[in-house]
Amino acid sequence: MKRWIINKPDEKAVMNIVNSTDLSMLTAEVMSSRGVNDIDTLSEFFNGGELSDPFEIKDMDKAVETINVAIENFELICVYGDYDCDGVTSTVVLYNYLESMGANVMYYIPEREDGYGLNKNAVKMLSEQGVSLIVTVDNGVSAIDEAEYIYELGMKLVVTDHHQPPATLPRAEAIVDPHRNDCPSTFKCLAGVGVALKLCAALDDGNYDMVLEQYADLVAIGTIADIVRLEGENRTIVSAGLELIKNSENTGLNYLLDKCGVDRENINSTSIAFGIAPRINAAGRFGSPICAVKALLEEGEDSEVQVDRMIDLNNKRKETETQILESIIAYISQNPQELNQRVLVICGKGWHHGVIGIVSAKLVELYGKPNIILSVDENGEARGSARSIPGFHIHKCLTYCEDLLVKFGGHECAGGLSLDEKNIPEFCRRVQKYAALNNPSMPPLSITADKVLRGRDMNVKSVESLSLLEPFGEGNPRPVFAVLGARLSKITPLAKGKHSRLDFEYDGVRFSALLFGTSPEDVFVKTGENCDLLVTVEINNYNNQKTVSIKIMDYRLTGTKQEPYFAAKACYESFNLGEQLPPNFISKIVPSREELVSLYKFISQFTSITYDNLFMRVGNKMNYCKMRLCVDIFNEVGLVENNPVSKTVSVTKVTARKDINDSGLYKKLLDMQN
Repeated sequence: MKRWIINKPDEKAVMNIVNSTDLSMLTAEVMSSRGVNDIDTLSEFFNGGELSDPFEIKDMDKAVETINVAIENFELICVYGDYDCDGVTSTVVLYNYLESMGANVMYYIPEREDGYGLNKNAVKMLSEQGVSLIVTVDNGVSAIDEAEYIYELGMKLVVTDHHQPPATLPRAEAIVDPHRNDCPSTFKCLAGVGVALKLCAALDDGNYDMVLEQYADLVAIGTIADIVRLEGENRTIVSAGLELIKNSENTGLNYLLDKCGVDRENINSTSIAFGIAPRINAAGRFGSPICAVKALLEEGEDSEVQVDRMIDLNNKRKETETQILESIIAYISQNPQELNQRVLVICGKGWHHGVIGIVSAKLVELYGKPNIILSVDENGEARGSARSIPGFHIHKCLTYCEDLLVKFGGHECAGGLSLDEKNIPEFCRRVQKYAALNNPSMPPLSITADKVLRGRDMNVKSVESLSLLEPFGEGNPRPVFAVLGARLSKITPLAKGKHSRLDFEYDGVRFSALLFGTSPEDVFVKTGENCDLLVTVEINNYNNQKTVSIKIMDYRLTGTKQEPYFAAKACYESFNLGEQLPPNFISKIVPSREELVSLYKFISQFTSITYDNLFMRVGNKMNYCKMRLCVDIFNEVGLVENNPVSKTVSVTKVTARKDINDSGLYKKLLDMQN
């Protein structure tokens, strides 16, 4: 179960917005729930994204001067990029722009195996090829040693980056990074490709018209892919890019859009994030990022060949993800006690480094826990990716273990690391120690809803008005709404039972909602029951007929008490870790024989039932910890089959009498009570 956070708009502020603007009530309520409660802040949201003078960024003038001198002298310039989507699009934009200026220019992107950013082997190779000036995009601000090496070899360096700089900056002619402490620029949240766009505009005397006309499509893709906040100038860049994509002149991008089945007329940030960006990223993960660069630079059949290669690599990426995820689930199935740990730390041999971060993110969704996935290579080096939940700072956790690590980096919810295989056992112990010290009760995975949706909101005009808030993305998510107390009237299978359509009666209206990835048999709410939903809404336009499309993100039975659930779940995990529980907890978690009998009879009504569904139906009589302990007792004596991986319990066929008094766990609980 995920924690639901349901925001509430300020009614007075909403009415003021509605009376002072052309915004609909629903749009005004969403803005208010996100803290926008006055006209000035509202105006800043919609109009505050005008692109500022690129020369506001520290050292931009020096970068332009250095590059122009190199162009005039026909010196060989190398655009040095990165292998992810932001780095690839940054490379393509700056390389293409410099080439159009008549520069003697080449590009270079390290392979993933070479590691992120500048490296000395690449620098030496570029020097031997006659490069005089290296211009980085989406990297370079931390390359202290590599920068010195560049100058030792007689070359010059211009850094353009958007990552947080270290206290000491590298040697360079210019370091263009909005996050520099001494940078006076007002907008700091650019992606690497956004900084590259500003450099191109600066090279064009500060004029954005031409560079946006030429490159807004690629800049939007890189910006969305890098998950920077879609507000301010990023909102302007992405909006311009999404419009340009509809009629893009980039051959490779057009092939990619067509082959991926992207609807250009209805393209949005989601289309980019899940349709285009993964295929560009796949080149750097499973092949070479040069494949993606060539796809976006070349013309005709050459470009199509590279696009097909990217699509093949993305399919391989998905297959590899599935294989690794299946390996992890198999491990957890053999070691279910791991799910009681505050942080999952799982190791594998030879797992592909390019996808373990994606797998880590999927594990967060599956089990609602921070996790660290380590892949050990033949040389005994373990490289890992970590993903977390707001409230548990994974970078601080890694810092607590830094004496065991070769290197690490990241922020609150994501990180990367490497360490020697021999240090893994102590690393695992240290991670759990940090978590126990700092988060005795771990934060649950949460979903935030903007407001409770009313029946009056479920119409085309209201939902269509939400499009004014696009583009959606980091910092400006697609609105999520709560529907509380809807009565389920019908369940209909879709796509041969892969998905379901649920019909509801709610607040004076009837509506249908789509539940993807769940068959009718797996919908745990029965017709006639009331349930609560978290949903997204959008307009479906079919045969020029507009209708409201409602998609279910999460659902539960009405009346489910979430905070007692999370507290008791933490208690259950703490008990299984052998930790000392407060004395007053003991009486609350030890079941009576009558409670055991009653729960077993209830479970017997179902072929299989998830822990959460079971809690929703018995939670008014029994806390979650007691319920799970009952299930464990049943499992121990052979009355049920307990599957912590799928989080389900099912009754077994009993051929002989079973006695719960034979359960060692039950005896332990009774002893604790006494």
